[in-house]
Amino acid sequence: MSTRYLTAIALVAVMGMVTAARGQDTVVPKGENLVEVTVTAGGTTEQDAIRAAMRRAVEIGAGTYISSHSEVKDFVLIRDTILTRSAGFIQSHKVLSKRTLPDDTIEVKLVAVVSIQGIDDMWGVVATLLQQMGRPKIMVFIREKIAEDVQDDSTVQTRIENLLLESGFLLVDKEQLKAIDAKDLQAAAAEDSPARLQAIAKRFGAQLFITGTANANAGPTNTVSGVELFPYQAESNIRCYRSDTAQLLSSIPGQPTRGVDRVWRSAATKALDLQAQQVAPKVRQDILTFWKDVLEGKGEVQLHVEGLTFAQYTDLKKQLLTVKEIKEVSGPFHNQVAELSLQSEVTAQTLAEKLAAAMGQTLEITDVSENVIKAKYTGQ
Repeated sequence: MSTRYLTAIALVAVMGMVTAARGQDTVVPKGENLVEVTVTAGGTTEQDAIRAAMRRAVEIGAGTYISSHSEVKDFVLIRDTILTRSAGFIQSHKVLSKRTLPDDTIEVKLVAVVSIQGIDDMWGVVATLLQQMGRPKIMVFIREKIAEDVQDDSTVQTRIENLLLESGFLLVDKEQLKAIDAKDLQAAAAEDSPARLQAIAKRFGAQLFITGTANANAGPTNTVSGVELFPYQAESNIRCYRSDTAQLLSSIPGQPTRGVDRVWRSAATKALDLQAQQVAPKVRQDILTFWKDVLEGKGEVQLHVEGLTFAQYTDLKKQLLTVKEIKEVSGPFHNQVAELSLQSEVTAQTLAEKLAAAMGQTLEITDVSENVIKAKYTGQ
């Protein structure tokens, strides 16, 4: 058991029962490595609210331990990555109550037993992998319109960028984008062309790109006490992709939000800002979940093999399934090129090493990136 972990447990034990700063959240020690936490949290659905409450339970229950690492490099990114696995640190939980709020969101109160030892173990793993791989870089571009006018600065994009920065991600600086890049981004978003956006993201060294649209449209004006009010409704659809493969990671449609003001532009901005507040946390959660899987070596690795016949392609798929790190193989064949998707729980680099050792007479590995292995077929 680590010294950091013992210190955290000792501090929690001395505290006895702790009433958290917000609401009636409480923490009660339940042994040398467990705490029982009672929290309240909300979400658009009951399941969203339960997930939010679990994250909050872990964050509050391990607050002393987490704060003890605040001087560590990349502290925020490590913390937020670990918190995406909140359910994995909860040994048991029970929903005590739930209610629907006036804005139709769901609020739940639950009690959970949190394992601080599990967080301590995971902290070391994530910190080591992050040191080896470095922080991912992300490009964000949202095409935003008020009525039919395209906006130079997107309210939704800005909030997404700020949340990602708060979590410690690197972003493509908007000031780096030349005028031609900005035009290309607008055109690609207007055409809904991930391939064009992918090319720009790769040019700026971004491993991930986030794109989509946000719109605010006017409704019928109202007059209240002699004052004319302008109502606007906003909607959005945000998508997250890997830059090396253009794999869609998530698609987030925003529920309509409404803004009203005596000035039409202020009303539109209010509607868009409410939309941003709704979708930005979901985007960050999806990116953090994806990043956690990357750190753990989970997910899809693409294998592109050139110079083989269709018969060799079918044989290659069978050979790949004999490599124990590969769980599933699929993908098309065209123009003597196989574009295969490999489901694996190891990184592309590790998988390339396994392929070289197991199939060195069949495949010549020519390039390995974060999620893509390129090879030439050399077998007979």
